Amino acid sequence: MKIWFEALTGKQALFFHYIAKYFEEKGHTTVFTTRNYDYVEGNLRRLNRTNYFSIGKYGGTSLKSKLIAGTKRVLELAEIMDAERPDVLITLASPDASRTAFGLGIPIIQINDTPHARAVGRLTLAISEYLIHPAVINSEIFRRLGAQNILTYSGVDEILWIKDFIPDHSTLEILNLTEYNFIVVRCEESKAAYFQEMYPEVDPGSTIVVKIIEELENRGVKMKIVAFPRYEEQRDILSKFNDQVIIPDESVDTLTLLYYAKVAMTGGGTMGREGALLGTPTIYSFPKELDVSRYVTKMGFPLIHFPDHTNVPEKIIELLNYPRMEESKRIEKIKEIETPIKSLNKALNNLKLI
Repeated sequence: MKIWFEALTGKQALFFHYIAKYFEEKGHTTVFTTRNYDYVEGNLRRLNRTNYFSIGKYGGTSLKSKLIAGTKRVLELAEIMDAERPDVLITLASPDASRTAFGLGIPIIQINDTPHARAVGRLTLAISEYLIHPAVINSEIFRRLGAQNILTYSGVDEILWIKDFIPDHSTLEILNLTEYNFIVVRCEESKAAYFQEMYPEVDPGSTIVVKIIEELENRGVKMKIVAFPRYEEQRDILSKFNDQVIIPDESVDTLTLLYYAKVAMTGGGTMGREGALLGTPTIYSFPKELDVSRYVTKMGFPLIHFPDHTNVPEKIIELLNYPRMEESKRIEKIKEIETPIKSLNKALNNLKLI
C-alpha cells in the first residue's frame, strides 16, 4: 500500500512523520506533499524526510488569494499524484489534497481535531471516506459539516510524538539558553479564516505577543523569550526586540525547548498541548476553549485556557512561580492517552487496503 500524506503545518509534519514511520515499518510506502509555509519544510528536513513534494504557498488573508493559491496547488498535485498512484490519502483536512484525491478516485481518510475550522470542514468532510477524531469532540459537530463514517480515539494528536520523547540538551546550547530560565511563545493564526471570523477587528499578520513582551520587560522579567511567528509580518514585528527575543531561522527541536521552558504560551492549540504534556505550565489564549485542550487539562497536565489577551502578561508572571509537573506522574499519565493508529488501521481495513 502506498499512502499519501499532505503536511501543511509544522504540527502536521510531525504528526504524519510518526504515522508514516509506523506504516513504513510494516512494509508500506509513503509519499509526502507540502507547501512553503511556516516551519513545515524545516520540520520535514529535520526529521530526515527530504524526499517530499513542496507545491505552492499559503494563500494569505483574502478569500480570493486563498482560492487562487489552492487552485494552483490542485493543478500541480493532480499531475504528481496521477504519476505516483497512491492507494489512499491521509490528511488533516487539506482542501487542495482532498479535491485532488477525490478527482483521481483516491479514497480519503481525514483526521481532524479542529471543528472550529468550519470552512475547510465543509470542503473536505463530505468527500472523505472516513473521519477520525478525538472522542472528546462531539461527532455531531462534524456530521453537520458533512462527515459520514466516523471513528474516534481516546486521546489527542500530540501524544503520537510525545509519548516516547527524550529531550536533547544540545538544542539549548545552540540557542545559548539555560534550562528553566526562558519562556516559549507561539503567535496566533491571525490570518486564518476562523480567526478573522472571530476577530474581524484584528489586523491580519499582527500578534498579541508584542504586548506580552513589552509588559514582561516593563515588569522587570529578564528571561529570554523564544518566539515562533507564523507569518513574515509577525517575524518582522518581533525582530525589533533584538537580543531579548530569539526567533529561530530554521526548524528546531521545539519539544526540547518546551520541556526546558519555565513557562510556555501560545495563541493556538497544538503547542499548548505539547507544552503541558511535557510538564511545563502553559497558557493558550485561543478565543475558544478547545475540547482536546480541555481533555489535557482534565488529565492533570498544567494547561490553562486564558483568552483574556490584555492580562496574558500578568498570567505569565504568575505562572513563573508554578512548579513543573512531577515527572513520574507525567509519564504515568502519558501512558493513559491513546493515539489514532488503532482507528486508522480499522479505517484502512474497512477500505480493504490492509
